[in-house]
Amino acid sequence: RSQAGEASALFGGLQQAVMEKDAKRIRDISSVLTDKYSGTAQAAMAALLTAKAQVDAGDLKNARAMLTWAADNAKDEAIRDLARLRLASVLSDDNAADEALKQLSVDPSPAFAARYDELRGDILASQGKAAEAKAAYQAALAKGEANAKEAADTRRNGYREVLKAKLESLGGAAK
Repeated sequence: RSQAGEASALFGGLQQAVMEKDAKRIRDISSVLTDKYSGTAQAAMAALLTAKAQVDAGDLKNARAMLTWAADNAKDEAIRDLARLRLASVLSDDNAADEALKQLSVDPSPAFAARYDELRGDILASQGKAAEAKAAYQAALAKGEANAKEAADTRRNGYREVLKAKLESLGGAAK
């Protein structure tokens, strides 16, 4: 079988292990995928899926390791961007705000730009840096607007309202 075919079969087993909340199988299968099949899309998706299962189980340390692997090794830019975004969120939850902000300092693809700015705003607000948080939320609104115009996506309206509420909670006027 091809490497991609073998990786797909392993990924199917990983999905099953995640549904069964079998931590040992999750670790074992994701380890094989990230070590032996590191060049495949399944390895990067396995790292994301494993990290989610680990976060759900309260294992932030290993989730951080999986997300770092995906951010550093995924071939697909969107998966790298998503991994960095999730890693920043985990770091923030793990009281590592400065490390989280460092992850968000990379310019993501336009599809993730508003989410990066929103999370940056959340972290800065939690640090009591209201002015910087407002600027991040305003940037998120602007980038979200640009993406909504491109995609003509009505789901973004709800996202815009969330961002406006966050901005207004800091005393900022949402445009």
